[in-house]
Amino acid sequence: MSAKVETSIWLALKARVESLPLGLPIAWPGQTFEVPHSNGVPSPYLRCGRVSVAPVRMMVADGMPHTRTGSLIVTLVHPLGQDVSVYDQMAASIAEHFKDGTPMGFGAVCVTVTSYPHVQEGYEQDGWWTVPVRIPWRTFA
Repeated sequence: MSAKVETSIWLALKARVESLPLGLPIAWPGQTFEVPHSNGVPSPYLRCGRVSVAPVRMMVADGMPHTRTGSLIVTLVHPLGQDVSVYDQMAASIAEHFKDGTPMGFGAVCVTVTSYPHVQEGYEQDGWWTVPVRIPWRTFA
């Protein structure tokens, strides 16, 4: 059985996240995750999530492809203690990995980053500095 469109979109996005050069553990949606530690001290990690928008019909005929859009949210979660520029630099590396025009595919579905990702303002949460990076995508499937 081949992957459905929604599954193919997710697998294309996930494969690109897995190829990030930061080498940090990733907390995936729907999966259990233990915060990593090194010598008893919490270590940084990435949290991955997604937001999709309802498909938009582009053709009159039934059963034809639709325009599908959404955002992949890759969040840097780092223990406090660094200058904010350190966190921003790491988040910028995530954004650069998904620069506008980046194609990602799975099966017959090609997902494209539609504009440069947005590194959002970081914030403190329970002793961690959290920096979301919003990556907009689109596909016609």
